[in-house]
Amino acid sequence: MRQLMAMTALPTTLAVPLVWDWMKVPPSVDPHTDAKARSLAEYFERTCVSGDFPASLWTHYDNVGPRTTNLAEGWYNGLNSRFGMSHPTLRLFLGWLQKYQFDVQCRRMQLEAGKPPKPKSPVYAKLDADLWQAKMLFSVQYGRIFCDVFPYNASVGLWQFRVAAEHYDWLE
Repeated sequence: MRQLMAMTALPTTLAVPLVWDWMKVPPSVDPHTDAKARSLAEYFERTCVSGDFPASLWTHYDNVGPRTTNLAEGWYNGLNSRFGMSHPTLRLFLGWLQKYQFDVQCRRMQLEAGKPPKPKSPVYAKLDADLWQAKMLFSVQYGRIFCDVFPYNASVGLWQFRVAAEHYDWLE
């Protein structure tokens, strides 16, 4: 499961199809788990590999912006955390929404007037730096394998690529 989620960090073009070919037949654990894993693999194949949601929609490898695939989802998550309760009354929600709109307008005016943006939290700055470093290391390995090995020995290149991809997946 963890490696399936980590596929979002792989390059879309060649890495996702190659890695998926290795992952779609999970190792056998027990009959119940195996049936669930096969069901998940069939669903993922049907929707995300050959279905309506191609890898270009759900991979983040080339992304340098927000780490969510849906900006509205990120905004809604922030909205929920700022509001602090689920299912408020309409009166409470509207009062809070007016205050939130005022805060957003004030922040926009400050930014337009030249005030610098708020600094990123050190935790997220470190996470971004770690992700960037992992992407760069993987890109270097990926490039070396496909430029140096594949024209001469495809089986060795595929094996080296699998090792690099599996190592990269566990970094996530």
